[in-house]
Amino acid sequence: MRKISFVSGSVAGSLTVLGGLFKIMHWPGANIMLVLGLGTLAFIFIPIAAKYWYNKNLVKPI
Repeated sequence: MRKISFVSGSVAGSLTVLGGLFKIMHWPGANIMLVLGLGTLAFIFIPIAAKYWYNKNLVKPI
């Protein structure tokens, strides 16, 4: 679970940053990079990370 979260977060972050760079430089492909990066962040990374943090805090001993 942590490995999937780490990999998807890394891919999403790098795609978003590269998409922003491409957008600033007016290079082609910027829109698709931004959409893929932010989509990966919103639909893969955040739900997996939230589930991991929830389960980690749920099983905490009293």
